[in-house]
Amino acid sequence: MYELIQTGEKSWYIKNPANVGVYDLGGGEVCLIDAGNDKEAGRKILKKVTEAGWRVSCIINTHSNADHVGGNQFIQSRTGCRVLSSDIENAIARHPELESSLLYGGYPYAELRNKFLLAKPTESTEEIESALPPGLEIIKLPGHYLDMIGIMADDGTCFLADAIFSADIITKYHIIFIYDVAKCTAKLILYI
Repeated sequence: MYELIQTGEKSWYIKNPANVGVYDLGGGEVCLIDAGNDKEAGRKILKKVTEAGWRVSCIINTHSNADHVGGNQFIQSRTGCRVLSSDIENAIARHPELESSLLYGGYPYAELRNKFLLAKPTESTEEIESALPPGLEIIKLPGHYLDMIGIMADDGTCFLADAIFSADIITKYHIIFIYDVAKCTAKLILYI
């Protein structure tokens, strides 16, 4: 767990429950694609990146589920990095109580207010369209969550977040959350 695995000339991922992408921006700076599920994951991710000799310049959130944005607050507070995503995903990252409220349909009961569904708030975010680092391209992947995106790197690595689930995850949970089945299905058909 928390092993750094290279996938392309400039791309890696850190293996953990919600894998985190790492893209080398040059000059010792990297962009993280997602940030893990909580402060402890953020701490381990930042340690791994620092041990490799890099500094975190920015985090791109593919979507605002807590297991992808939970490490934002810790990493951003330690590095001063920018956090980028789409407008609606940024709003949820800044106001994470919206995720569990959206899933429940109202103010969620205590069991839905845990680290898996309620990340710590991200201090500040930026709209990704105007701040995307060079060498990266946005892939629109709506369906699993409100305005989920993937990231295509110029070395051929594609970070798809929860657009694809492993057999282990499907076996473990049986039902995968899809916010908008029609958007998800339409997008998958385009890629087949």
